[in-house]
Amino acid sequence: MTIFDSHCHLYWNEDETSVAEQLQLAADAGVTRFMCVGTNADSSKRCLEISEQHEQVIASLGIHPNDVGEHDALDHKLAQIIEMSEQGTWHSIGETGLDFFHNRCEASVQEKSLLFHLDLAERLNLPTIIHCREAVEQLVDLLEKRGREVNGVMHCFSEGPEFVERLLALGLHFSFAGNVSYPKSQAIRQSVARIPIDKLLVETDAPFLAPQPVRGKKNLSAYIIHTLDAVAEARQQSADDIREQVFNNTTKLFSFGN
Repeated sequence: MTIFDSHCHLYWNEDETSVAEQLQLAADAGVTRFMCVGTNADSSKRCLEISEQHEQVIASLGIHPNDVGEHDALDHKLAQIIEMSEQGTWHSIGETGLDFFHNRCEASVQEKSLLFHLDLAERLNLPTIIHCREAVEQLVDLLEKRGREVNGVMHCFSEGPEFVERLLALGLHFSFAGNVSYPKSQAIRQSVARIPIDKLLVETDAPFLAPQPVRGKKNLSAYIIHTLDAVAEARQQSADDIREQVFNNTTKLFSFGN
């Protein structure tokens, strides 16, 4: 059974490790499907190009919360996303969300961008990829006040279990990355154990967050097996027990093959 990397940035430093090389290394490890995620207009365009060149890759379109910029520049950036959404085949919107760890962009600008992405995804009938760092309370409050379910995924979910039920009530999936395997990530592993199996995804977020056995290296989709092992262990299951369901969850959420 194969593995689906639900979130990776294949274009990042591709001059060091080409896309073709990344995909071959991943295939050798049993990884056969990939969601390539954009963080701005340029990287989203590159994701689309990669997806057109490699049938095992699908693309997502969006602006990362750390890339939304200033208030007066946002409308132009969002207009670019609308224009791009009308060209090519996209399988998700994002990544979008809130990031108060870096504080690169004002919260109000991030929130405006997030709501835009959610509305665009609804109009296009696509799932949303949501990034959240040091902002989970604000994110959950915003989504609840919006008053509608969200077809999408909490990417690289890195919180404890306190907010899991509220996010599940909003309809969201949860994807876990390499940091679930870190020794100090007990709270994340507690969240893993709470997620219904049909809402569970795994990812690399490559080239970031290499899992514990290869920590310190540039992350690759090929390393996702270590994350799958850590997720399974947190659920007191084996990787073989959950592999097929997680693969099918990701395929269904992102309409791979459609």
